[in-house]
Formats: sequence, structure tokens, C-alpha cells
Amino acid sequence: MKKYIFSPLCSGLLIPGLGQILNNELKKGLLLLGAVFILFVVGTIRLAFLIKFLLSQSATTDPMVIMESIKGAHLLSLWVLVGLFAVIWIYSVVDAFRTGRRLESGKGEKRP
Repeated sequence: MKKYIFSPLCSGLLIPGLGQILNNELKKGLLLLGAVFILFVVGTIRLAFLIKFLLSQSATTDPMVIMESIKGAHLLSLWVLVGLFAVIWIYSVVDAFRTGRRLESGKGEKRP
């Protein structure tokens, strides 16, 4: 399979950064993998705190009050993390495609 098809598929369907590693851009691929890992860990911790908050508030407070408090900072931080992940994911796929296409066409091995 052509590199400009296989590497973006790996970045898009498996994990962002894998396409860069397949395109011999190890540093960039590891940076993207690290960023995705950090976002995943932070998002998981943030979600655990949200669930803990929900469980502690569910027996004592009106459900509407709980929903209003969740709409504040709790969900905003999760949406920011999801947005950052989406940006990294899209960048990874587009970059893997462009680099793969450049490598396949023979316009140089790598940019400095």
C-alpha cells in the first residue's frame, strides 16, 4: 500500500503520531504520541473527578442544581481537552498524508 495512504490511515484510525513514525519522522511521531497520552491521562483524571463529584452530590442535592454546577467549569475543561485532541488528531492525519505523498513522489527524503 502506498505510504501516503497507509500512514494517514494509521494516524487516523489507530493513534495519532503513528503515521509520522511510519514516515520516518520519529521525533514528530513521538511528540504527537506523547501529547495524545498526556491528554488521555488528564482527561481520564478530570472525568474521574467529575464522576466523584456527581456521586457525592446525587443524594443530597436537587438534580437541576447538580446540572447547573456541571455546566460550569467541569464540562468546559473536558471540552477543551476533547478540542485539543481533535486538533492533534486532524493535524496528525493531514501531516502524515502530505509527508507520505512527498516521500512517494521522490521530492526529497525529509525536510530539515
